[in-house]
Amino acid sequence: MNMLKNEWKRLAHNKILLISSIVILFIPILYGAFFLKSVWDPYGKTGDLPVAVVNQDEKVDYSGKTLDVGNELVSNLKENKDLDWHFVKASDAEKGLDDGKYFMVVTIPKDFSKKRFNSA
Repeated sequence: MNMLKNEWKRLAHNKILLISSIVILFIPILYGAFFLKSVWDPYGKTGDLPVAVVNQDEKVDYSGKTLDVGNELVSNLKENKDLDWHFVKASDAEKGLDDGKYFMVVTIPKDFSKKRFNSA
């Protein structure tokens, strides 16, 4: 026990050793703070995540009914604030993805309404 008291006294009198010990003790605290900040609310800022949407869908007319699912989906996405939607042409979406402007591209295929109509 006496040896432990002597070590604490030596630590208290040696300024460089004391400062070094304090700094070393703060490293795990800083690491924990940065880690917790990064995972605290992972979905809180998804509205800032840029996503390109390419609508290639063609509406379908059959038996007096018109089905335009692609444009309906785009209209719903324009009202949705969960992601930062950008409605662009396919070439702009690919260029933006390559440049890092968009996180991902959602492409509505040409036969989207036709397939929906056939499955209804």
